[in-house]
Amino acid sequence: MQPQGGEYEAELMGAKRRLARLKERHLRRKLSRAGKPIDQAAIRELRADVLDGGPKEEAEPGPQSQALRVLHRLVGQLLLGGQADPPLSSKQIYSQLSQGASGAAFAEALAASGAEEGLEGVVRGLGEGEGACLEVEGIDVGGRTAVMVLGITNRGRLASLAGLPAPAAPGGTPPAGLSLPAGNRPGAGAAGNTGQGGGGMMAGLAGPPGMGTGPGPREPTPAPAAPVDLDQLLSKSSALERQRASKGVELLGLIDKPTAKESAVVERFRTEGGVAIREYCPHLTKDDCRRANHSPFCCPRLHFLRLIFPWTDPALGNCSYLDSCRHMKTCKYIHYELDDRPDVPHHMAVVAASQQKGVPKYLQALEEPQWINCDVRTFDMTLLGKFGVIMTDPPWEIHQDLPYGTMADDETRNLNIGCLQDEGVIFVWVTGRAMELGRECLKLWGYNRVDELIWVKTNQLQRLIRTGRTGHWLNHSKEHCLVGIKGSPAINRNVDCDVVVAEVRETSRKPDEMYPLLERLWPGTRKIEIFARTHNLRPGWVSLGNQLDGTRLMDPELKARYEAKYGAVKT
Repeated sequence: MQPQGGEYEAELMGAKRRLARLKERHLRRKLSRAGKPIDQAAIRELRADVLDGGPKEEAEPGPQSQALRVLHRLVGQLLLGGQADPPLSSKQIYSQLSQGASGAAFAEALAASGAEEGLEGVVRGLGEGEGACLEVEGIDVGGRTAVMVLGITNRGRLASLAGLPAPAAPGGTPPAGLSLPAGNRPGAGAAGNTGQGGGGMMAGLAGPPGMGTGPGPREPTPAPAAPVDLDQLLSKSSALERQRASKGVELLGLIDKPTAKESAVVERFRTEGGVAIREYCPHLTKDDCRRANHSPFCCPRLHFLRLIFPWTDPALGNCSYLDSCRHMKTCKYIHYELDDRPDVPHHMAVVAASQQKGVPKYLQALEEPQWINCDVRTFDMTLLGKFGVIMTDPPWEIHQDLPYGTMADDETRNLNIGCLQDEGVIFVWVTGRAMELGRECLKLWGYNRVDELIWVKTNQLQRLIRTGRTGHWLNHSKEHCLVGIKGSPAINRNVDCDVVVAEVRETSRKPDEMYPLLERLWPGTRKIEIFARTHNLRPGWVSLGNQLDGTRLMDPELKARYEAKYGAVKT
């Protein structure tokens, strides 16, 4: 509800006083920064402008204030009169004003203004402060500072300073807060025409009855305008600020947009069939995931398997060291391992791969994992048959306290590994001390060393391990795997790179990423891992080692040869 009568006048006067105080404070701050004395005449004129709509007759403006008003009027008339359009430098403005018809008045006002920076300071003043009406920017021209006028931000304010009619809003209605002369109002007759021949809307409003008013109907008195919310006006962003914000948003959009080269590179390396990276399930285990989702199947994310040993006390919770715990065989806390078991029964991919054209029958892999618990040093390797890929991790003597037994160098040299392949590839994990020994062993077993793979070790937070458990001089954050070739195997070359980045788990346990890498190298062939443990068992692989649980053979021919040599299979 709008205030009426005296209440409205009081609110309007209060708003005017607040505006006058703000403008006075701004003027005093501006003069103080410029090191100029306070011009009391200018302050009185400012108060009169705000409170009474114009200067008081008795208030005599100072000479500097009058000169500034003349300069503001001349600059405004130049910019609004179509004589020059922005962008425009202060030097160009000076040139046009000094050579124009008002050149003498311009020179006199400029000399009387006392501005330290001359016309540059006057133009900059029109682009700063609360009453800014120009968009200005300082530039350096020949070692001297000039001001560039980029645009007009408030035409109404500039027209008021230039003594010109304010620009009309769309539809011919004057902007809110501005009053036009009677002759310039929409629908009015000639200026000051109040007679019968005016034909305008103001024809019947020249005076009270009996004073020669026209026959037109009297226009109803308009309702007083709503009071101005000063805080809202001061906090409202200017056109310049909005323009800069829109430019910033547009620039960020251009920066974030990938280039054609970046898009081409992404498409080139995009995984066929979709993203191969899988997230970890927040529910950890498959059973917890099924319960949380109220579904008989778990989600497609990766899950963990709780390791509950006879000595585990579930009430104690999870182990702080988790997979890096050194005392997992005696630790009473709960440990985990990656659960790669299928959620629903399905055929192993190795079955289809084993039927791949070009793989000899004697090299085709079975779908079930097989293993033999034995002493590799004395086991008869000849009864195992031939393999396409071999991976071995000999227990090298590294002169450290290890949770397993080690082998002397000569025992490793004398292993009969060469009989397992006529043509194939071998991967031998070596330590820092055993690098040269590993190369020697490859040569003794009948292989040519052709490459080397490096495993970069990370912790459970996927960060590089900087305090390794191995290394006599430097902490080792990587391990090496020598690659040897015998004959001319039909392997897939240049499919994978020679660097594997994976987490460290139990002592001597190698990354699981090696198994799909070797499967891609020669799909469908029989593969064997020497010095394997229970966690190394894989479909299509034969595993040898003295830490396996019994013996399990699914190949009838292999089983027959084994039982002929060592007796019945002990599971």
